[in-house]
Amino acid sequence: MSAISPELTVVLQIDGLHIAHLRLVLRDWSTEIYSGVTLVCDEEGECKTDFLRLLAAELPYAAGSLTLLGVAQHVDVSAYRQQVFWIEPSATEYDEFTVEGFFSWQASRYAGFDQTVLLQLIEGLALGPYLFKQIQMLSSGTRRKVWIAAAFASGAALTLLDDPLAALDKSSALFVLSQMAALAQDGQRALVVGDYQAPANVPLAARIDLGE
Repeated sequence: MSAISPELTVVLQIDGLHIAHLRLVLRDWSTEIYSGVTLVCDEEGECKTDFLRLLAAELPYAAGSLTLLGVAQHVDVSAYRQQVFWIEPSATEYDEFTVEGFFSWQASRYAGFDQTVLLQLIEGLALGPYLFKQIQMLSSGTRRKVWIAAAFASGAALTLLDDPLAALDKSSALFVLSQMAALAQDGQRALVVGDYQAPANVPLAARIDLGE
């Protein structure tokens, strides 16, 4: 892991982690996730999603600890998850929701959910025409924009996005990059992005190369 700035706040502390789950293998691995934007990548592109699932408390590990703003995952997983935003791009559990209903559900889950920010994201991602459509009716790109809007509006201390620019039109991709750049300066939240390359014009707090 290569840190860019030593002055950022530690949001997630990982100590002595040991996991051997198919493609993701880490032994006695320790690092810190800072406020701002952290890029997670690997040479084969196979481990980053599993790593994000690990941070989201969806993937068990054999030893070690993950502590998010003082909450250890193995001690209180429910309190830990309340501070994490994560939806896999291919998720189907929200298919029956309308987009508006999905946003309402996410707002009920996160104490820091910001409705004003959500409205800005809906406009910036051109989601207005889709608010009353079921998520299962949306294209993969529009569905991804819905996840991203909820992610940035959630206020979650640890926000996880996997291939966030995939399937997005150019204007939406540029808008998402602008949101990442703004969050990079926030100083409170940590955004961990799984991708094959660094997001353009977004300052990184750190980069984690799982293939090293």
